[in-house]
Formats: sequence, C-alpha cells, structure tokens
Amino acid sequence: MLRNLIDEVRNRQVLALAGLGVLVALALPLLFLKGAPAGAPQADVAAPAAAKEAKLPPRAARLLATDDPGAPGGQAKGSAQDPFAPPASYRAAAAAATKAGSGSAPTTATPAVSGGGAATITKAPAVVPGTPSAPRPTTPRRATPSLNANNASVDIRFGPKANTRIKRSIRRQKGLYVHGKLVAMFVKYSPARKAAVFALAPGLHITGPTKCRVVDGSCRYLDIPAGEHAWITTITANRTIVSRRLDVVRIKRRTASSRTRVASASARSEAACLARKLVAMKRGDALLGRDACKRS
Repeated sequence: MLRNLIDEVRNRQVLALAGLGVLVALALPLLFLKGAPAGAPQADVAAPAAAKEAKLPPRAARLLATDDPGAPGGQAKGSAQDPFAPPASYRAAAAAATKAGSGSAPTTATPAVSGGGAATITKAPAVVPGTPSAPRPTTPRRATPSLNANNASVDIRFGPKANTRIKRSIRRQKGLYVHGKLVAMFVKYSPARKAAVFALAPGLHITGPTKCRVVDGSCRYLDIPAGEHAWITTITANRTIVSRRLDVVRIKRRTASSRTRVASASARSEAACLARKLVAMKRGDALLGRDACKRS
C-alpha cells in the first residue's frame, strides 16, 4: 500500500507539496513548546474566598474556654481521651455527693438542638445509685397479754360421742354433769403444762390419750391440751354405765364482747362452792348434784 502511495505522488508531480507538509508537521510541536513572552499579560484567576469561621454552640464555646484541667477542648492526649466526658471537677463533686449519701446529685446540663438553630440547655436531675430512701413511719404494735390462768377460756365438746356440738368460751369453775351429777369442772389453764386443767370426782374411770393426775389413789385432775380428749365413765345410782367424751377444741384468751354473759354474784358464789366441795371429796363419796350449794 505504501508503495502505491509513493508511485501516485511521483506520477502526479506533488512531491514538493508532500515535503512541505512534512516540514509543517514537524514545526508545529516546536512552536507550542516555546514559553510565553516576558511581557505577556497574566490570566486573571480569582482565588477562592476564605471560609467563614463557624459559630459554635454556647456549651461548646464554654468547654473550649474553660481552664479546668479535666475539661475537653484541644487537650486530649491519645485516642483514649473522650471528647464528651464531663470535667474532672464535676466527677469529683458527683463522687463526693454519692459518698455523703445525699438525696440527689448535681444536675447535668444536656444540650438539645432544635431545628438546626442554636443549642438550648436543659437540665435533668440525676439520681445517685445506692441513695437510701426515707424510712416509712411504723405504727407501734400493742403488746398482746399472754395467756394465763385468769384470762383463759376453752372451747370444748362434752357428749356421748365424738363431734358433738361445741360449747364455746367455757369459763373457770364451769361444771360438767352426767345425769344431773357433777363429774368434772374446768378449774384453770396451766401455762407450764399448756393445757386446760379439769378437776374430777373420785371413783371415775378415765380412758383415752390424756393422762390423769392421781391423788390418794384416785384420778383427780386431767391436763388436756388443745386437740386432745379423754373418756369419762361413771356408774349411776341405778347401776347404769355411762360414758362421756371430753374434747378440748381450743384454748384462748377471754375477751369481753356483747355476746358474753356475765354471771351474777350468786351464780359465781355457787360455782366457787361446788369447786371447793369437788376438790375436797374423798373416794367413795356420792357425786354432787346441781343444787349442792344452793341456799334454801
């Protein structure tokens, strides 16, 4: 192809024009490599304007201007320094308040930015962990009188079988009768034995889990704790064997109420008389009747 191009240029006699083109092609790069003349005017290029100093929030300005050695603001050394950590003076005050056990710690200023404008400062109270709360007032409790021989009463069952009707709040010197004859009497509560004490007429046959106290060869006292029972067996005048079960359901402190009937002076006198006669009975004596102490 190159050979054909050379033959074409030679045949058309344009060899001179081709040489001139080659010279121009070689001269153009040399013209562009020459520097501009000394008097040539410089191009007017506008320098970029300096950026305006940004306006810092008041809180940031105070932190930068403080002389507190623990305050952040250009004094961080190393990557471990927290730029948002509170000043050392604040940490010392918070530690002192915690140690003293005060009710609240110094309030912290929390910046709150709204709408892209200047930051506003709102203070929120901080509660110190471990602060003891105020003790609640306590109402003093009234001392409950202890159960003794004078203020005790009993709930009992006394009948021919178990689970008979409960006789409630039986007071001292209350007699228990079989066919009109006195066989037992509640005389007191014993704190030492924690049991209700019943005096018995001599000559009775006692069975059951409760043990009796023997005086002069006869069972004269039963100490029955709450929840225990005893069987009392006697022989009537017509030679009939009769048994009664005595259960102590509950021993409690006697309280005054509208339902409690106060015995008259004569009734209390008769009960005390029957108690004395029951305790003084000897083996072989006849059982006492209800009217053994009534005045004629």
